Amino acid sequence: MTLPAAESAASVHRYVWRDGDRVYGFVDYYLFDQVCMITHTEVDPSLQGRGYGSQVAGKAIEHVRSQGKRIVPVCGFMAHYLRQHPQHFDMVTPASRRIFNIGKTE
Repeated sequence: MTLPAAESAASVHRYVWRDGDRVYGFVDYYLFDQVCMITHTEVDPSLQGRGYGSQVAGKAIEHVRSQGKRIVPVCGFMAHYLRQHPQHFDMVTPASRRIFNIGKTE
C-alpha cells in the first residue's frame, strides 16, 4: 500500500495524510518565518510498526523542503527519524542539529 499525497491544513497547523475518509497519520507543526517547528507525529494505531510513521515523517520533510523552510524537530519521533536519514540533515537548523544530536556538528 502506498501513502497518498500530503495535504497542508495551515489553519490548524497540521499535515494530514489520508485516503478518502481514512487518515493514515499527521504531523503537527508551528511556523516561525523560515522555520517549521514539528511538535508531534502520529499514525493510525492499526498501522503502527509497519513503516507508516517513517513515510509520514519523510513526506512532511519533503513538504517543508518544497516551502524553503528549515526544521526544528521538537517531536521525539521526528528527531529520531532525522538522525537516521542523513539525506535530510540539511533541513534541520544548525542549532537544532547540535541540540538534538542530528548529524555531525562543529
